[in-house]
Amino acid sequence: MSDSVYGKWISTKDGSSAFLQFEEDGTLTGSDGGNRISTTWGAEELGAVIKPFATTQRAVMGMEAWVGRVHRVEADGDVLTVFDHSGNQLGALTRAASDELDEGR
Repeated sequence: MSDSVYGKWISTKDGSSAFLQFEEDGTLTGSDGGNRISTTWGAEELGAVIKPFATTQRAVMGMEAWVGRVHRVEADGDVLTVFDHSGNQLGALTRAASDELDEGR
């Protein structure tokens, strides 16, 4: 089921540029809207586990800080639910439409 997380997932919140992008080679890039995320991920039965990563701690208008606390995700159709290390649900992202993939988010 891990192939269901492949691709770019974005925030639908107005003014937000938060996203996570899962590549088939196991790399993960993203942003909470103010801080970049660059790490790797591994498949699990319901989605993926994100490997630990370092990031800056800048505060920016419109950012979604919870994205930077991602530890595990579960995909269900076009919704990616994000969880922290304790298993708490942090929020959700939406699969990017094909015309949103090259926006430079």
